[in-house]
Amino acid sequence: MKKWMVRFLAAICCLSMLAGCGSQEGQATSGKTMKEGESVQTVVDQIAEEIGIQMPADVDDSILKDIFYLETDQVEAYAGKMAVTMTSADNVMAVQAKPDQVETVKEALERRLTDVQNAFAQYLPDQSEKAQKGQVVQRGNYVFLLILGESSDTYDSDMERAIQIIDDAF
Repeated sequence: MKKWMVRFLAAICCLSMLAGCGSQEGQATSGKTMKEGESVQTVVDQIAEEIGIQMPADVDDSILKDIFYLETDQVEAYAGKMAVTMTSADNVMAVQAKPDQVETVKEALERRLTDVQNAFAQYLPDQSEKAQKGQVVQRGNYVFLLILGESSDTYDSDMERAIQIIDDAF
């Protein structure tokens, strides 16, 4: 189990180090829409700035597919940041799903949440707790994965702040 976890986390680090900027912009076609000037990228950037992500790297098309289980043809736009260190569970992902792909996107982000929870379950107690408090949040065609927080004392308030940032974008 330890070898598997080390290999898994090493693969994440390698993929993250190769990552470039991977945001794509598109217009919402139904459901809730973001306010003018807001996008999945601005939401991710604000969460990263206000709450923080340890050693962040941007999510690109290959990480979207390999780590988040999504294809670019399933999304209108996406932006994400994840920790490139094996000692942090931090993941912030925002996806504007194509209207017929919302459930698929939600399931993919829930799968990623489960992966992170399993990866840290026997590894680092504080990061395991952070991962357990992670959430997938949906607002219309927009789906967000949030695994973040400064410390175990602030995980709940950091998560509430991240959700407030999302809600303020609509």
